[in-house]
Formats: sequence, C-alpha cells, structure tokens
Amino acid sequence: MTNVSQSRSVSHAGFWAIIITVATLDLWSKAAIVAWLAPARRPIEVTPFFNLRLGYNPGISFGLFPAEGEVARAILVGFTLLMALVISWLGLRSQSGTERAGFALIAGGALGNVIDRGSDGLVTDFLDLHVFGWHWPTFNLADVAITCGVVMLLFASFLVSRFENSLQDPKP
Repeated sequence: MTNVSQSRSVSHAGFWAIIITVATLDLWSKAAIVAWLAPARRPIEVTPFFNLRLGYNPGISFGLFPAEGEVARAILVGFTLLMALVISWLGLRSQSGTERAGFALIAGGALGNVIDRGSDGLVTDFLDLHVFGWHWPTFNLADVAITCGVVMLLFASFLVSRFENSLQDPKP
C-alpha cells in the first residue's frame, strides 16, 4: 500500500469516526438531559445568558415546518437520511481535510437528530441562549455540530481557496 492510499484510508476512517462520535455524543447528551430535567419540569439557569431547558421540536430547524402525523414524520426522517447520505458522499469525495471534517460534522449531527426523531417524531432540544429578553430557539449538540460543519465549509470555500491561490500566484 502506498503512502497516498494509506493517508486516504485514514482520512476515511477519521471521517466516519467524526460522524459516529457526533451522533453518539448527541444521543447520549439528549438521554442524560431528559433524565435530569424531565423530573424538574423547569429550566436550570447555568449563566445569566444560558439555561438548560428541555424542549421537543416536531419540525426541521427551530420548529419550522412541523411534521404532524405519521406520513409527514416518515417523509421528514427519509429526507433527513437522504441528505445525510448525500453529505457523506460529498465528504468522502472531498480532497480538503477541512471540508471533509465539515461534511462529517453535518452528517453526524443529521444522524443524531434523525435517530432521535425516529422514536417519537420529535427532536430533543435543551440548550437555551438568551440575552436582554431575546431567546435564540432552543437547540442541541447535533445542531451545534451542523452549524460548526457549515462554518468549516464556508471557511474552506472562501478563506482556504483564497490563501492557496495567493501562494500559487505570487505577485511580483
């Protein structure tokens, strides 16, 4: 096996490891927070701007487009699985480590949320940011991973390509 194929297989293994780790941490955190917060039936103030608040999301992001009924839930789960597969395929095709990690974070977050939704049609949310009376919609670790993955893809698209181009075309 050559060095190129060895590094590629490690990259693929790392890609799958990120997906599995993100999904596992997300599902574990949701189970732990439900066990901890459900009996309390009230939010727990962690800082003046951050609470742990148990909520359930029937929709896509931030409760948009709630899936009511079995057919709508099945469509939402199927669509999310399809998107996770497409994102995984794109990540495996990527030659950039930053892009590959970004795609893996997105796919891992989508997988965590789709597994959570599969049990009762709802996604468990518990992270609550607020400031000056304004609340961001409650979210979870899968949402954090998806957001970080998108930021990494944007970073790779805009900053890394510009940096690489400036190295290839030095100005006289």
